[in-house]
Amino acid sequence: MGCALLLFCTSGLAVNAFTVYQPYILKVNGFTNAQSSTLITIRSLFTFLSMLSAGLYYRHFSLRAGMTIAGMTVALGFLTFALAGNYAVYCAAAALVGLGYGVGTMIPIAILLDRWFLTDRTLALGACSAVTGLSTLGIPSMLTALIEEYSLRAGFLVGSAAIALLTLVSWALLRNKPAELGLAPYAHGEAAAVRRRRGGADLTKGDWAVLAPTLLLIGAVTSVGYSHLTVHMSAMGYSPHVAAFGITVSGIALMLGKIAFGWVSERAGMYAGNWIFGLILVAGLVLLCLPVKNSALLYLAMAAYGVGLSLTTVGLTAWAGDWSTEERYDSTVGRFQIGYSGGGLLFSSLPGILADRSGGSYRPAYLFFLACAVCMLLTVQFIYLRKRKGIVKP
Repeated sequence: MGCALLLFCTSGLAVNAFTVYQPYILKVNGFTNAQSSTLITIRSLFTFLSMLSAGLYYRHFSLRAGMTIAGMTVALGFLTFALAGNYAVYCAAAALVGLGYGVGTMIPIAILLDRWFLTDRTLALGACSAVTGLSTLGIPSMLTALIEEYSLRAGFLVGSAAIALLTLVSWALLRNKPAELGLAPYAHGEAAAVRRRRGGADLTKGDWAVLAPTLLLIGAVTSVGYSHLTVHMSAMGYSPHVAAFGITVSGIALMLGKIAFGWVSERAGMYAGNWIFGLILVAGLVLLCLPVKNSALLYLAMAAYGVGLSLTTVGLTAWAGDWSTEERYDSTVGRFQIGYSGGGLLFSSLPGILADRSGGSYRPAYLFFLACAVCMLLTVQFIYLRKRKGIVKP
């Protein structure tokens, strides 16, 4: 619960729900599409830098303290957005959010849950990260109403206060190890007595050569793709309320998808889970690229995209477990997250640039994300076949 609350703040409210603010940032300030995308670029840059330094950061702070500082940094970033009067201050606010997001999301949470769960780690990660979907469950509509009734500043002030409060609740719940509460790590079955060893060998240099560019594509599909959903819908002519409900639909789908992905992968194996959720992701992106304005079709696309993103969020950490020994798990998770954030940084400005050159349409960007998703799925499955992991039911 402590990890889920923090992730709700540092990822759900800070990144997923941020897409609601973007059309109003454009409207109120008169920014171009490229300037709006640059804010995502700056956030991604500081996310990337903070993930690079996460190892050093958590050598100076315990997981509990470091995660709390990260949440408060995100709250400060939203407060800075509320007070921003020019583009430079908006950039500073995006940098603060990126710093908190980088060291306050899946890197520490994966390590912490690894200490608390001997078995069912993927299911635990899925259940924990599913809470990010709650950030789109009614909250986009509430934020839209708040901003339209009062102001963009009011929306950011409420977001800042909510993140700060929930971060404090998370701090009260979190502990670095179960022993601090007189508990033992969760386990069931035979693994209750013996810690289950990770089944895979470490990734080779050849594996990394194939995987490194794939991690960049995952960052593009997940981070950049989701961040531009609202402006994509607005460019297609949908009203702010339809767009907000679309984000809610995707959030519910993402929440349920993460739990389902954990459940399926624990029982059918990661190889089968990758195919199922990867194809759903591809289908969602195909629907988002269609030049048709239809609300029902839009909601179906958002639902499929949301379910599919469970592969590129929970799956990323689960792959690290299958492709590393026990000793190298922490470093592999860190490398995966750095690659993911690198993709977010590399491609973050692309949608706005393409939109400015295509009459304001974001469809070319989502065609690119579709191609990225197909390449990502095929590459991951290729590595699983090479490793012979997850092909049969464990």
